[in-house]
Order: sequence, then C-alpha cells, then structure tokens
Amino acid sequence: MLWKKEKSIIDKIKAYLDQVDVCRDRFRLCIERLLLKPEDPENQAILEEVHRSESKADDLRRTIELQLYERALIPESRGDVLGLLETMDVIPGLFQSLSYQLFLEKIVFPDQFRERYLHLVDVNIKAYNLVRQAVLGLFYSKDVKDLTDLVDAVESDSDHMERDLIRDIFNSSKLDKADKILLKEIVINTGDISDRAETVKDRLVLAILKRKI
Repeated sequence: MLWKKEKSIIDKIKAYLDQVDVCRDRFRLCIERLLLKPEDPENQAILEEVHRSESKADDLRRTIELQLYERALIPESRGDVLGLLETMDVIPGLFQSLSYQLFLEKIVFPDQFRERYLHLVDVNIKAYNLVRQAVLGLFYSKDVKDLTDLVDAVESDSDHMERDLIRDIFNSSKLDKADKILLKEIVINTGDISDRAETVKDRLVLAILKRKI
C-alpha cells in the first residue's frame, strides 16, 4: 500500500470521497425532482441536503489538510495529495451550485430536452465516479490507467452532448432568447463536472509519473 505508515490519512481520504458520494446522490435526486416536479415543496429540503453534504465534505477535506501539515507524508507526496484534494473538492461545489441554480432561477426544461439533460447529468456523474475510483486507487498502488483513459472518453462524450443540446435549444422555435440563454448556462455548468474530473485526472497522472522518476 502506498504511504502505509499514513493509514489514518488514507482512511480519512476514503471518508471524504464517501461524503462526496453522498453529495452526488443528493444532487442527482435534487436535479431530477426540480426537472420533473419543479413546484414540489419538498424540493427545498432536498436542496438543503445537497448543501449539508457538500459542507460535510468540505469539513473533511480541511481536516485532512490540517493533518497533512501537522504530521505528514514526505513533502513531495504531501503536495500531490493536497493538490488532488483541492482539485477534487470543486466537484461537490459544482453539485451544490447547479442545484441552487436550477432552484433559484426556476429553470424549466421543455419536455423535448428534459431526458437529454438528465442523460448529460448522468454522464458527468460517471466522469466523477471514474476519477474517484482512480484517486482512491492511487493510495492502494493500483494500476489506474484504464480509469484515467475512461475519464477522457467520458469528458469527450459530455462535450459532444453539450454542443448538440445547445444547438437544438437555440434551434427551437418554442423558446424565447432569454430562456435559451438560461438553459445554455445550465448545460455548460453541468459539463463543468466532467471538465473538473479531467483536471483531477491530469493531476493524478502527474503524481503517478513523479513516483516513477
């Protein structure tokens, strides 16, 4: 196992990733409900669950960072872990901000785009799932190349889906320009999840390469 003497840190990183998973699941439920039942009064409670889970993940990240500074890994390994955590922590923030954006701006996806947007959400969640596995694999000295390659492939799929969806939104004669712009922003912000997953992947690959030098 990588950094065997720092098992407590590795356990905390796993707990952090588990908490991000909770945020991911709350986010997915929140988005689906906001799309399908935008006026449901229970949506506020689910939105607050997204917020709480994101905050808990953030608290866990800070605890790990403090432990790394106080009694740490060797300096170069510490920097790699800190960089990965800081880059990864943007993802639950995106889960939260997207949920609030849909809720506060009262975004309504027309029927013909709703299923496609949910599929885009799921593709971006898949990018997170893959990079999450890869990050955890680093600490257990697993070969994560297949996972990192898949992150690239999924991010590319997301890009194609974003462009196609935005094109069709702006080609729609049933939407006014303001609604088209709001929907475009939501689509782009959703794609940011897989973009961020790819950024985490890039840092992960660099960390692996440094260990081989």
